[in-house]
Amino acid sequence: MSTFDSITITDYFLQDMKPILRKVDTGYNYSFSIREDIFPYLYNHWHYHPELELTFIRKGNGMRLVGDSMEPFNDGDMILLGANLPHMWRSDAAYFRNTPGLQVEAIAIHFRKEFWGTEFLNLPELRLVRELLSKTSRGIKITGRLRQKVAAKMELALQTGGAERIALLLSMLNIIASSKEHALLSSAGFGKSYDLGNTEKINLIYTYTFNNFHKHISIQEAAAVASISPHSFCRYFKSRTLKTYWQFLQEIRIGYACRLLIENKQPVSQICISCGYNNLSNFNRQFKAVTSTTPLQYVKEYLRLQTHN
Repeated sequence: MSTFDSITITDYFLQDMKPILRKVDTGYNYSFSIREDIFPYLYNHWHYHPELELTFIRKGNGMRLVGDSMEPFNDGDMILLGANLPHMWRSDAAYFRNTPGLQVEAIAIHFRKEFWGTEFLNLPELRLVRELLSKTSRGIKITGRLRQKVAAKMELALQTGGAERIALLLSMLNIIASSKEHALLSSAGFGKSYDLGNTEKINLIYTYTFNNFHKHISIQEAAAVASISPHSFCRYFKSRTLKTYWQFLQEIRIGYACRLLIENKQPVSQICISCGYNNLSNFNRQFKAVTSTTPLQYVKEYLRLQTHN
């Protein structure tokens, strides 16, 4: 049985993919914002803001979109985002069923790149931090033991004020910059190609695809949603996303398959159907094309990482 059975597909994924400009309140006594969020589920808005963002998912799972990157997220997920980089966290379907004890816990820090002054950031001792901040335009996923070190400092910063609060943020950025336990998320060309002010058609395509990825989708159907001719659709989509529509659709399907594999509640043959494939060999082939591994190897690697972390 698919996890979509108890709710509609529209409930599971966002209805409006237009990125929303969010204003982050730092508070009168602080130069940057840090907050703890405890919600039944994470909001369903594709949004951006001028502040950089460091987010730690203490508890929760779902789908994470950063630019043109799409991945499942789990307990312990941590990312560092640059200014005006569109992103979204979307909880899994189970969170929308009011399941007792199921909630999302997160810590989020928002800060402007220049909040401590340009002269300070240009100090030679901060070269690695400057280089790190320049990479955040693509989004950075923090992994391994580095994630645990940064999370501990974020927990401490929640309880700290004054200059120590700034020192903790600087320390977080420094240890991230000095480590190799992180990876870039969005592609290099996304920021140059994405127009925040012209999103209507691509949002219609996104929404339709998120709502129907578990079914057969044709180019004609997807094109009709955005009132684009099938002949022009593929060129339009690739110019806006730097990937073909089929690549995008496969990423959604395989991302959902990864979640189901991790949950270990369905056989692979059923997961294949739940994700919109009617052929197991095709599902295995597409899974390997997206993840560079087979479904069985993916589960083994996930369990191995969980053991080491």
